[in-house]
This record gives sequence, C-alpha cells and structure tokens, in this order.
Amino acid sequence: LLFIAQGKIPPNATLIFEIELYAVNKGPRSVEAFNQIDKDGDKKLSELEISQYLKEEFARDGKKRHPSAHDEILADIFKKNDHDGDGFISAKEYNVYQHDEL
Repeated sequence: LLFIAQGKIPPNATLIFEIELYAVNKGPRSVEAFNQIDKDGDKKLSELEISQYLKEEFARDGKKRHPSAHDEILADIFKKNDHDGDGFISAKEYNVYQHDEL
C-alpha cells in the first residue's frame, strides 16, 4: 500500500484508498478450533468427532439444511484433508501450526 500525503489532511476529510489484491492464500487454522473438535485429545480428528462438531455448528446457526448436507460436507472435509487416507485428519493435515501468531 502506497500512501503519499501532500501536507496535512484536513479534519473531516474523506480519504479514498485504491487497493489491488494480488493473492489469497489459505493460512493456518486455529489450534483452538482443532482442540475443540478433538474431543478425545488424541491429536487427530475422527469422522465421528467432525460429524458431532458439524451437528453442533448447524444447530448453533439455526439455518435449515437438507439432511444430506451433513453427509456431503463431512465427505468433502475428508476428501480435501485426509491426505494419507487413514480415516483421520491429523493436525498437520488440518494445517495447524503449533502457535497462533499474527
């Protein structure tokens, strides 16, 4: 972001910024979220743990969903994240870094 001011900006002035987006990258996911889903604390997420988490999230947001939506989302999560195909999503597969940092 390049900002060049010529003199002082008057009070109550409207500033307009032009921003160009170069890229969007998927960053690390929250360690807290992983631990919240990992009910048994074994450092891997089972299909049952993620299924229960999805049910809780669906109930929390109160939106009506077709019953098949849960199964489709669960299958998609494992398809995209269970890279070694062992039926669990590890912290590494979940893209968790050991420290949440800004």
